[in-house]
Amino acid sequence: MTLGRRLTSMRAVVTVFACLLALGLQTSAAQADVLKVGDRLVELDVATDGNGRAVKLKSYKDRWLFVTVGAGWCVPCKKELPAWDKVAADLKSKLTFVALTLDDDIADGKRFHKKLGLKNMVVVYLPQDKSAVAARYGAQTMPSTFVIDPKGVVRMVHAGFKERDPNGEYKKMKAALEKLVK
Repeated sequence: MTLGRRLTSMRAVVTVFACLLALGLQTSAAQADVLKVGDRLVELDVATDGNGRAVKLKSYKDRWLFVTVGAGWCVPCKKELPAWDKVAADLKSKLTFVALTLDDDIADGKRFHKKLGLKNMVVVYLPQDKSAVAARYGAQTMPSTFVIDPKGVVRMVHAGFKERDPNGEYKKMKAALEKLVK
């Protein structure tokens, strides 16, 4: 291999490495901004209900709040939301359950929720492409769930969902919530 080819190959390797490093730093920075236990609630900016009316989480102050974040294209969300809807049926006297959908097209989110047949959750649409706060709610790691106390402090974060064990996930979440919101 000639010196010129070696230098070109080395430049390519360095360029690829620099791109991967930059991507990794961006991902870490985005994940670092996700709400964590002890953080204060971040208000939704462009969220609406199914009729297009603005939704603010502060309207649920003085209540425990369960906010689960997903989207129609999120495969685990399709299993998670029905499990959480079942938990909501059991615990709705103690918490307000919110299904926050980040689909950029609200019509996609509406179809997603309709297909799932959610009955016990407040459905909220927050187009990720228009929201400055979507990343704070785990847009990079869906599904993500946040339990917020009546004073607006995050008390529990649950990232991901075991698609192959929705009943086990339901039981674990219900037990954790019952312990948390006594």
